[in-house]
Amino acid sequence: MAVSNITLVLPPLLLGDSEKKLFSESLAKKEKSFKSLKKVFSRGNKEYIDSQQVALANIFTLPYSDAETLPVAAIMAFGAGLDASTGYWLCAEPVYLHPDLDHVLLFDKSTFYLPKHELSQLISEIDEMLLEDGITTHHGHQQSLFFRTADKIDVTFTPIAEVSGKNILQHLPEGEEAAKWRQLQNEIQMQMSQSVVNREREQRGMVSINGLWFWGGGYLLRAKYKQVFDAVYANDLFSQGLAKLTSMNADKFTADVDVIEPDKNSLIVFDDIENTAASWREFLMIVEKKWLQPILALIKKNELDILTVLTGQTRITFTKQQLSQFWKRSVKAAALADML
Repeated sequence: MAVSNITLVLPPLLLGDSEKKLFSESLAKKEKSFKSLKKVFSRGNKEYIDSQQVALANIFTLPYSDAETLPVAAIMAFGAGLDASTGYWLCAEPVYLHPDLDHVLLFDKSTFYLPKHELSQLISEIDEMLLEDGITTHHGHQQSLFFRTADKIDVTFTPIAEVSGKNILQHLPEGEEAAKWRQLQNEIQMQMSQSVVNREREQRGMVSINGLWFWGGGYLLRAKYKQVFDAVYANDLFSQGLAKLTSMNADKFTADVDVIEPDKNSLIVFDDIENTAASWREFLMIVEKKWLQPILALIKKNELDILTVLTGQTRITFTKQQLSQFWKRSVKAAALADML
């Protein structure tokens, strides 16, 4: 008899120290509200991970062992409807760079509104400069933007999630060709700052889109990958790209656990959420009530074999055997923050 599995992928917890403390304190006040979550995190088999994206790619049987070799941009481009089978790909994320005394803060697209036509005009103004360096630009679904070069780039880029809201001077490109890419970032910033698009945005009281942040570089290893899931529910381009690499299309994320068929292998990737203590507490309440409680009930009734939970730091597998392991010490709700 085939084994059925539901895999839940939660967004990584990226709270600052003060917000994380508030989050832990708020969970402690609601200790009894997270019984299923505590049961899974206490009794499940835990494996600590260095990169959620690498762990997810491994679940899809892609042979990458670390974040530096994982071609995130190429996988996302594939998910965005582009042919990423050849060339070296980079995510090129439009950002607002805010100079402040001796540092420059980066704000990503979650903090501003950028219409498609404005992005297209901004990029058209730098296309010629990029072509001189052998770089072509590619627009994909969800207003995604990618750079492609024929040759591999010997540079290490920092993922935008690790830089957003922080000083970019501590996260600039590193490696043998880093100077070239730092210079390109500066030239793009100067060109975009002078664009009529940004002058008009400033007149409307909107922030300037005055830079691009490069990250996720790599080649896509095209091979025949085994189909792991019967159904994938995800809105993000990375998960959609992984699904396409295994010859299947991802459906849009569903907030209704009832549409999930327990006799099949299903992957559910939750959308990113606002990184505040209040948003995270509300999100975990939804995971508890709408997902974990009914899923554990399915496991108890032998209608589901395995639950896998993938967080930013942990991979947890839970089966019916763990339901009866009462001797395992229950984690405090406040301690969940260190596992997300």
